[in-house]
Amino acid sequence: MSSVAVLVPVLNRPHRIAPLLESIEAATPEPHRVIFGCSDQPTVDELDRCGAWYVRDDGGAEGTWAKRINRLYREVNEPYILTGADDLAFRPGWFQAALQTMGTLPEGSGVVGINDLHNPAGVHFFIARSYVENVGGVLDEPPGVVCCDVYPHSYTDDEIRATAQFHGRYAYSRESVIEHMHAGAGKAPHDEVYAMGLASMGPGLAIFQSRAHLWQGRA
Repeated sequence: MSSVAVLVPVLNRPHRIAPLLESIEAATPEPHRVIFGCSDQPTVDELDRCGAWYVRDDGGAEGTWAKRINRLYREVNEPYILTGADDLAFRPGWFQAALQTMGTLPEGSGVVGINDLHNPAGVHFFIARSYVENVGGVLDEPPGVVCCDVYPHSYTDDEIRATAQFHGRYAYSRESVIEHMHAGAGKAPHDEVYAMGLASMGPGLAIFQSRAHLWQGRA
């Protein structure tokens, strides 16, 4: 049976750890592992309390979502990963639906956008390890990297999607539902982490536009 590693960068939200783990367990009877990337001590303490697996960094420039995703990917060996976050609520059947959509891609390998009931483009992805290792998630780097890590936060997902589309390896799964409990959707209180994300929109867009020549006209 296929298995998945759920990669979860988390910052200053220890209260989200237990509900997230409970949500994943309830909705994912298939073989799976969850690994967190973190830096702040309250989150580390809660991860220890929950017995969760995590990789700690020093925060700052090393604590971006993209850098943590790439680092966590190197810690796991499952044939599929999910690029996650702490503000997600998993719905039953998400894994099988994502796997079915993956099967429609060339060689059954690529990137599947998840229906988060908020952003119609999808900002979290079910990704085949074979895609990362054989095709590559970043157009100007060798295979083996999930995502471009020069973004402060925002637009990392846009490049993941654009790169997979460039390779003809992207599909969106409406039936694979992992609800994004985002403040922008009125599903969570606005906090400092969401503020940081908003502040990264301008710099992220500038980086995305500067790199668009890599996939423009082909995506």
